[in-house]
Amino acid sequence: MKISTRIIAAVLLVAGSSGAVYAFSKHGGWGMTAEEKVELISDRVTRKLNLDDQQREKFAELAELVAVTLQEVKPGRDQHFAELGSLLQEPSFNQARALEMIQQKTQLVNEKAPLVISSLAVFLDSLSVEQKQQLQEFMQHRHEHHRSDR
Repeated sequence: MKISTRIIAAVLLVAGSSGAVYAFSKHGGWGMTAEEKVELISDRVTRKLNLDDQQREKFAELAELVAVTLQEVKPGRDQHFAELGSLLQEPSFNQARALEMIQQKTQLVNEKAPLVISSLAVFLDSLSVEQKQQLQEFMQHRHEHHRSDR
């Protein structure tokens, strides 16, 4: 896969995640189940991009895959945080252990990345030129909004 394709996919995932966080906070979604969050995001994207049934189905598959991946990464987060705290208290920072902790978390993401990218590609390929333009405008707006916060 080309590096430009990976960058575009990463940007789309980040933009989608940002939108999801915004939607959850705005709609009190912090107490929602993963399925409810996927439905909320799917409804919002469907409305904003005016998706047809086939596109809606493809987006729902993408959103579900991302939600499952995030749920699989979540376990052990508190333990890792506590272990990181203990590493910070040691006289000499254990770089090898810190790197190992990061690699454990990223291994799962790396394993799921091809599935997520493939699902993202299927969804994006189903969009019309106008829908892709809307998505680009949204991403540009989000980028400008985040840059103005700095």
